[in-house]
Amino acid sequence: MTDRYLFGGGTSDVAEDADGKRVAGAPVTIWDGPSDTSSRVMDLVDVENGSQIEQSTLTADEYGYIPRFLGPPGVERLWAKAGTVGKRVELIQMSLSTRIAKHATDTDPHRDRDYADRKFEAAVGRTGRNDVATMPGGDAWLTVEAADGTSDVIRLTREGQVGSQLRSNGCLYIQPFTNNAGLVVQTKNGSDSTNAILVQGGADGTASVFRVRKSGNVLIAGSVQSDGNVIAPNIGTARLFSGPASALPPTSQLRPGDVWVQYG
Repeated sequence: MTDRYLFGGGTSDVAEDADGKRVAGAPVTIWDGPSDTSSRVMDLVDVENGSQIEQSTLTADEYGYIPRFLGPPGVERLWAKAGTVGKRVELIQMSLSTRIAKHATDTDPHRDRDYADRKFEAAVGRTGRNDVATMPGGDAWLTVEAADGTSDVIRLTREGQVGSQLRSNGCLYIQPFTNNAGLVVQTKNGSDSTNAILVQGGADGTASVFRVRKSGNVLIAGSVQSDGNVIAPNIGTARLFSGPASALPPTSQLRPGDVWVQYG
């Protein structure tokens, strides 16, 4: 709720006549400006009991002082008109010292931090799930303009240990915290020929150089090179045959991976 500020009750808050003499008991009306085109303020509150001041008209005391009152919520400048005097004089806001003290002790005197926190928490929860609805065909929900270098754009940490990272150079480092698979690709939908992993040799549209199908088949554009043993059902039990064409074993005797070297 917006604060009401305190006015009146000060040494300069007096009702005077045209000659500058104080007028005891003079009716005082409150205005939103000093000119003849300004409007009366009709939302004044009694400081003592918190009720609306009747007809929004104040009465100067026996010494001509204007009593204390609370102005409309959030209004910081008001003008007073006493009796039949045409001039409107500005009142000094008496809440100033209290407001300065509040700024010195309150970490959020204007409640702007609280407002920002509430708006942020309404958009992104600190715990639990966060659901984001994206517009079809529109821009990305989140776009990060990455700077040059290799600094982390996204970093997972746990108890001081660094996990997976997305770097500003576009590289993705997958580092599980525990003994888990570093990368799991699920292909629940699609046919066996659906690509689960696809590596292109350049920009989008360039021919693929490496593919792993949902069926488990691996298709490569180059050769297979290994620094260690290659183990596979059709390689580990493969046999080598050689001889003239007349010695070619019957098809029924050949196994997957058998090699025939013909000579003669």
